[in-house]
Formats: sequence, structure tokens, C-alpha cells
Amino acid sequence: MTTNNILDTFAEIISQLKEVPGNQIDLEQLNKTEEKLQDILFQLNFELVNAQRQKNWENVNKFKLAVSECKLTLDRIRAAIINVSIIGIDQKNLAQMQKILEEIETARKTQVNIDLAIRLLGFLRRLFL
Repeated sequence: MTTNNILDTFAEIISQLKEVPGNQIDLEQLNKTEEKLQDILFQLNFELVNAQRQKNWENVNKFKLAVSECKLTLDRIRAAIINVSIIGIDQKNLAQMQKILEEIETARKTQVNIDLAIRLLGFLRRLFL
């Protein structure tokens, strides 16, 4: 299932954001994050189509929400890129990133991947306010 790949990409994004020098996300990091979220959006759309074909309406609704959240998050990142913003990461966000990485590990084991993906997109969007 592609949702494991989605979680791997989220883990990569969060790990990279945690390690930015001086806790400031620059244009290069924003561009990398945008590329990775584009990959996630593609995978979410693929999973949405699969759920529709299987007539699994519960998953259709979840993937529709995830696609919507991902598009909103991409819009935020693109706005930051256009503004050439430098986003600061405070200690609260760093702590939340560590918690997210732990949740990703748990989700891989418990198969609640899409629910976690939706929450992660919300966090990323708030980060890029």
C-alpha cells in the first residue's frame, strides 16, 4: 500500500525540518518540501482512485480529505516560496516534530496511516503560516 511510502516521505520532511540550521527554513528547504508534498499528493490521488474503484467509501472520504489538506499545505508552501520567506521553527514545533516522528513509527505498525497523514498535513500547513 502506498500509504507507507507517504509516511516515509512525511518522516523525511519532518526530519529535514528538524535539522535546519538555526531553526530557520530557507528557500531551498521550502522547495524540497514542496517537491516531496507534490509526491505525496500524487500518491494520495492514486490511493483515492483505488478506493473509488473498490467502492470503499470510508477510504474515499479519508483520501478526499487528505488530498484537500495536501493541496492547502502546498498552497501555503508556495506562498512562502513566492514571498521568499524564512520560516522560524520554535522549540514547541521542534518538540511536536519529534512526537510526529514517533507517531509515524506507531502508525506503520498499526495501519492507521491515512488518519495520521491528514493530521501531519495540518501541522505542516500551520508551520508555514
